[in-house]
Amino acid sequence: MNRLKSLRKEKNIYQKDIAQMLKMSQNGYSQYENEISNIPTKNLKKLARILETNIDYILCLTDDKTIYPYSKIILTENNMNRLKEVREDRDLLQKDIAKILNMSQNGYSQYEIGISDIPIKNLIKLAIFYDISIDYLLYLTDERIPHKRKKEMN
Repeated sequence: MNRLKSLRKEKNIYQKDIAQMLKMSQNGYSQYENEISNIPTKNLKKLARILETNIDYILCLTDDKTIYPYSKIILTENNMNRLKEVREDRDLLQKDIAKILNMSQNGYSQYEIGISDIPIKNLIKLAIFYDISIDYLLYLTDERIPHKRKKEMN
């Protein structure tokens, strides 16, 4: 479930305008809104900026729209996400997280090193497991603590 359509309408923006900002077709963007296609993390980050909210709100993990303070880290090819950092902070191995996500260790490893994009369902599982925001996982913010989670997520 996502809130893309309602956020877009609140801002009085047309699908074609967001699609243009994302450099994609209107039909492709429509598939994000209707949850037909997985939203790549790079577009999820752009959507949070365009819609002036946080990713957890877009993906219905919280009812708080507040934008986190922006990260001071300059992104490079080597730091596409914080998966390795948060995993190591908990003294966990890749195989431990792969088991939680019901996937192979090799598949999970590709998320950590940025070879494979992380599907939304796995981003959500990881954010809940680590009790951090998706914005933190994806370097949009340096704030580890997420906005208050929706009750059914606890």
